Amino acid sequence: MSVPGTQVSLISGGGLAPARDAAPSLADRWAALKRRRWPAMWTGAVVLVIAIAAAMLWPPTYRSTGTILIEQQELPEDLVQSTITTYADQRIQVISQRVMTTDNLLRLIDQFNLYPALRRNEPREVLLAKMHKDIHFDMISADVMDPRAGRATKADIAFSVSYDARTPDTAARVANQLVSLYLDENLNNRKQLSADAEDFLQQQATRLEQNISTTQSKLAAFKDEHLNSLPDEEVVNRETLVRSQDELRDIDTQLRSLDSQSTYLDAQLAQISPTSQVYTSTGERVLSPADQLKYLRTQYDSLSAFYAADYPDVVRLKREIEGLERDTGPVNSGNDLQRQLEQARTDLAQLRERYAPDYPDVVRAQKLVDSLTQAIKSAPAAAAAPSSAATSPTAASTSSSAPLATQPDNPAYIEIKAQREAADAQRVSLLNQRTTVQATIAELENRLAATPGVERDYDSLTNELENEELQYRDVRQKQMEAKISENMEDEQKGERFTLIDPPLSPEQPQSPNRKLLMALGLVLALAAGVGVAMLLESRDGSVRNRQDLEALLRVAPLAVLPRLMTRGEISRQRWRRRFALMGAVGGFAIMLLLTDLFYRPLDVLWAVALRRLSG
Repeated sequence: MSVPGTQVSLISGGGLAPARDAAPSLADRWAALKRRRWPAMWTGAVVLVIAIAAAMLWPPTYRSTGTILIEQQELPEDLVQSTITTYADQRIQVISQRVMTTDNLLRLIDQFNLYPALRRNEPREVLLAKMHKDIHFDMISADVMDPRAGRATKADIAFSVSYDARTPDTAARVANQLVSLYLDENLNNRKQLSADAEDFLQQQATRLEQNISTTQSKLAAFKDEHLNSLPDEEVVNRETLVRSQDELRDIDTQLRSLDSQSTYLDAQLAQISPTSQVYTSTGERVLSPADQLKYLRTQYDSLSAFYAADYPDVVRLKREIEGLERDTGPVNSGNDLQRQLEQARTDLAQLRERYAPDYPDVVRAQKLVDSLTQAIKSAPAAAAAPSSAATSPTAASTSSSAPLATQPDNPAYIEIKAQREAADAQRVSLLNQRTTVQATIAELENRLAATPGVERDYDSLTNELENEELQYRDVRQKQMEAKISENMEDEQKGERFTLIDPPLSPEQPQSPNRKLLMALGLVLALAAGVGVAMLLESRDGSVRNRQDLEALLRVAPLAVLPRLMTRGEISRQRWRRRFALMGAVGGFAIMLLLTDLFYRPLDVLWAVALRRLSG
């Protein structure tokens, strides 16, 4: 039996051979691959061409990246405290959100004419999604030593901003614009935060100033209302109360002493006559010019009761009276007249007891009493008009007036009386003083009783004022620090972003990775060729060798004859070999061309190879 294949087998006439279901060996697989080499080669070539075309025709995407360094503030933090306390990564995220606003992205799209095809057909949301997809933001961290914890930790020291575009120039321009937005937004953000902090502290300071002014007004009004009951006055009030109580006891002592003195003086006054005459140690009456005048007036009144006005003794007395009046002035002789009247009444009473009413001595005594009574009645008129009394002493005795009150003329009585009146005046003064002191003591006791409540309210107002002033000083200190921090931010001496790697126009595209695509295409081409060969082999039921025959008939062959090829088959085999050689040369040439175009020029590779071989 002859089958198209590699050889012919002769089947023996014996029984059937046992079936063998063993897995194909490596030689069998290699033989199958050789049989299916042309379909495998064509399939691999097609896949490789498709991969190369995809790598060649895939539009490039260029990425331009800018790196921004996060620099700490130049001035020591112990010297100048910044009002910005957020961490750099948090602030960068906030800045990123502000940069990636719809207005900024749409402005960039319009400025650089990005996505023209999408702008014609797609809504705004698609443009924004595409813009967000093409913008890349990455934080750059490093291992640093934390001075507070004393161990190594991760810290964000920089970040990068990238943009992907179809052309390198567009990628660089958009990336530069994004970097500028980040830098400007950080500067504006720090200035705004510092200004907001300073404004907030200014508002707080103004509010505290108003509160302090209000509290001071309340405290001043409270002091005015409780001027003498304040805690500061408590010691003074207590000392004043003690002095006032001592003064009150002293006044009471003085009053008791005055009462005793008044009692003693009253007893002396009761024993002394106000009108008693004063005599010398020899028994003679002591007469002063005024007493002599009063005595002469008494004698004149007595003689005038018995004799006529031209009687020598009466004229003599009148002249003496006028002379004394010129020297001493008018003198009240009421006391002498009163004493003479009492003596005359006593003598009259004694004479009436002894004699009849018409007895000459009784009549004479009665005339003397009447004359003295009339003289006493006229004495006030003479005192009120001394000039007329001086010129005419008889006018004083004839004028009618009210009786004159008797005035004490006893020096001892007058002295004791003066002491008694002085004691009374002093008592009145002490009583008034005692009333004043008692009122003062009552007022001081009321002040001291009100002091605890006043002290509580006063301490409350004082503590409130002290707290507000402390807060005000603290806010003012923080405001000054915030102002310094604001100046530091204006001069860019604080934490800042520094562009250390500006976005440049990229020389190589970010994607696609043509080398990787070609390598994957080569792998896929080999896999596709082998897969097609195995697939065709599995679907083919031809008998080509002894194993296939035994598997099919389950009979062992007697002999195996080699395959005999015709001239046509030999000619076709030669042509296939030539085509294979030409394909290999062409593939090698294509690989060299692609290497020169997409990897590195061949002369450079040749120079590198010679340098390595020579080294």
